[in-house]
Amino acid sequence: MKTIRILTINTWKCDGNYDKRLILLSAQLKALQPDVIACQECFVSEEAGADTLHFLAKELTMQAIFLPARFRKRIFRENWVNSFSGLGILSRYPVMPVQSYALPEVPGDDERKLQLAEITLPGDDNLLIANTHLTHLRNVELRCKQAAFVAEITSSFAHYNYRVICGDMNAEGNSSEIKTLKSTAPAIDCYAAGKGAEPRYSQAEAYDRGIRICVDHLFALPFPGTGSYPKFVNSTIVLNSKDENGIYPSDHFGITTSLVID
Repeated sequence: MKTIRILTINTWKCDGNYDKRLILLSAQLKALQPDVIACQECFVSEEAGADTLHFLAKELTMQAIFLPARFRKRIFRENWVNSFSGLGILSRYPVMPVQSYALPEVPGDDERKLQLAEITLPGDDNLLIANTHLTHLRNVELRCKQAAFVAEITSSFAHYNYRVICGDMNAEGNSSEIKTLKSTAPAIDCYAAGKGAEPRYSQAEAYDRGIRICVDHLFALPFPGTGSYPKFVNSTIVLNSKDENGIYPSDHFGITTSLVID
C-alpha cells in the first residue's frame, strides 16, 4: 500500500512579515514531507525579485507549476510593486499542467481561476489535482456558482481514477457553497474521510481568539463510473505553529490528508 500526502495552503501573498514567514513555511513543510502541495495566493513580483512558489520548490526539491492570477499593485517591503497572487502546485512526482479556467466573477473581484494539473503516481497511475480560490466577497450566490463550476469541470475529466479538489473556498464545511460543490461533483470531504479531528480550523487570527473556522478544504471525486471513492488516512491540521517571535507561516493553517493507492 502506498500513500500520497496532499496538502492545501493559502500562502497569504506578501502580507505580514513575508521574509520570515516564507522561511518558516518552508521549514515546517520540510518537516511534513508532503508529496503534493496546492498553494493559493502565491506572490510573484518580477520587479521585486520575489516568487513564493519557486522559492518553496527550491527549498523542498519539488517540481512547480504556477498559474498567474489577480494582477495588482501591492505593498512589498514598503514599496508598491506590480505582482500576481496566483495558484501553484508543488509535487515530488512528475507533474504537468492540464488546463486552467476563469471562475465566474463580478466587478471588483476578477481573475479568480481553477488550475488543473496531472501528477504521475508510482505505478503509473495518474492523479488530477484541481486547485482554486473562491471569492472572499460576502456573495454566497457567486461563491455557489464558482463551487459548482469547479465541481463540473473536475468531474468532466473522467479518465482519471483519482481526482482531488483543493483550495481556499472562503466557506465552511456546512455552508451552501460546500454543499453545492459536494452535490454537483459528487464529492467527499477528504479531511473527514481520513478521520481528521474536529472541530477543524484554518484561520489563524480566529484561532488565536478561540474561534474555530475552517475555509480550506480537500475533496475527492468517485472512481469514474462507480459510486465508490478513494481511501484517505491521517487527515490533520498543519502549519499551525508559531516561531519564537509569534509568527505563523501564513494567516491560514494547512489542511492535509493521505491518499491510499492500492
